[in-house]
Amino acid sequence: MSAPPPAPEASAPQMPPPAPTSTETDHRPPIHAQLADVLGSVQRLASLQLGILLAGVKMAVQRIVLLVMLCLMALLVAMGAVIFLYAGLYHVLTDLLLIPTAWALLIFAGVHLLLAGILAVVAMAILKGGPHRGKKPGGAP
Repeated sequence: MSAPPPAPEASAPQMPPPAPTSTETDHRPPIHAQLADVLGSVQRLASLQLGILLAGVKMAVQRIVLLVMLCLMALLVAMGAVIFLYAGLYHVLTDLLLIPTAWALLIFAGVHLLLAGILAVVAMAILKGGPHRGKKPGGAP
């Protein structure tokens, strides 16, 4: 036959299990922990968005600076071209057409004065609103 099972120790007191708390029953962290997680996520998202925005602004500024530098270089090249154009035109007027130097310079001045007058009239028309002011797109006023 077999021996009886050993008896539980009488010296160890039996303690009831602890009562479950509200956080243990629904297994959710407290609301302040959830709020901290949400705010941390929003802060991370805002930080990433700001980084993306700053990178876009930096790229736009670099493109604008590059554009301005290229325009300035084009302006310098165009000014050099105008100088050679004037020299060539002066050569044509004085050597090939045999116009005296004084008359060639007066022709240059007259053309520039005429061009300045045309530009002034156009500028005044733009400032006043131009001939299209008050007209609707079909020709009717």
